[in-house]
Amino acid sequence: MLVFLGASAFLENPAIGAPLDAEGVVREAVLRNHDLKAARAQVDAALGRLKQAGLWSNPRLELSNETDQPFANEGEYSRSVGFSQDFPISGRLGRAEDVARVDVARALAEVNEVERKLIGDVAAAFSDLVAIDQKQAIRDQLIGTLEGFVIASKARYKAGEVSELDVNAATLELLRLKQEHTRLAGEREAAIRTLAGLSGFGVNDALPLDTKLPPLKEPSPAAQLITQAIERRPDLRLLALSADRADAERALASASAWEDWTVGLGVRRGRNVIEGAPPQPTDDALMMTLAIPVPLFNRNEGSKASAAAESNAAREQHTALSQRIENEVAGLRERAVRLLEAVKVYQQEALPLSRKNSETARNAYRSGQVSIAEVVQAERQENEIGMTYAETLAQLLKTNADLDAATVAQIEIMTHPVTAADNKAGER
Repeated sequence: MLVFLGASAFLENPAIGAPLDAEGVVREAVLRNHDLKAARAQVDAALGRLKQAGLWSNPRLELSNETDQPFANEGEYSRSVGFSQDFPISGRLGRAEDVARVDVARALAEVNEVERKLIGDVAAAFSDLVAIDQKQAIRDQLIGTLEGFVIASKARYKAGEVSELDVNAATLELLRLKQEHTRLAGEREAAIRTLAGLSGFGVNDALPLDTKLPPLKEPSPAAQLITQAIERRPDLRLLALSADRADAERALASASAWEDWTVGLGVRRGRNVIEGAPPQPTDDALMMTLAIPVPLFNRNEGSKASAAAESNAAREQHTALSQRIENEVAGLRERAVRLLEAVKVYQQEALPLSRKNSETARNAYRSGQVSIAEVVQAERQENEIGMTYAETLAQLLKTNADLDAATVAQIEIMTHPVTAADNKAGER
């Protein structure tokens, strides 16, 4: 029986208590996702095939009865009973077990690959929610500020200090922001359902979330990330195992060129009738047979050549994928670095300055120094900068999620993670 690392965590789906952060949602997805459960079931199927591969064929019971009763009826007959068994004399069963063992390892690597993609998809979906909540927070702040401004403008209009046009301009801007808030609320609900589907939650299941912005950190050096990805990627492991399986298939084809020998053992009793002679006594005999297939015309040369070509193809694909992974990781890291720089500029300079500019415009309007149009323009500028910041932040969070998936950063929650030694097999 195969035991996964941390298998006790997969026995049941516990109820959700406290709101889940990004790591908590990922762990729930690994626990609940049914596609992942289906992939794990394939490991059991591969283990069953391994068990079957080492079994001998069943012996055959052979019965024979010959009599002349329907014809001359002279009392001549022959009866026999025996057993025959096929014997694999070339190590065929051992080679078949080698192929099945590789299939078990492939099934485990396929589980890891499903986990890797699932973790990446869940992290990306969660980052979308974080970005939406950041946008909502900016909208809420602006709406709160404008609501107070509109109330003050209406009071000034009643006092005859401002025109109705000024009040309407501020009110329209407030309505626009509220409709944007409503639209984002719809996007948030859709994003939650997407995340729930990935994480194995039903449509009526509660999914409490903690979407607080996580600390933003500089990514590790490119060389370190590339090495980590090459060591941990299960798709690389799958290609290495494809080469190993082709080699095992080639060995099996060589062994199968010599087919099983068949040995038979039995007893025969019979009586012959000789015309003109007295009745003959009953004869008993021990029978032994040996059938040896001779590989004169078929030595599985085609199967061996096909397996050799598949092995070479898998190793070339392994090299090609390694190069793509190296470039993918390097590109994602560079993008993450640039986006992090932009987010810091927004947080430290652009956002505070836009808020200060809006506050200055409102104060100037109260003292009669600027028109309502200039206040609305300043508010819109603050809103646009806030939305651009949120979009940049969303891209950063998505890039970080993609980088983590590419480098298998959350290897500790995988059921049977690939090791560096595993992936070095593909470099032979």
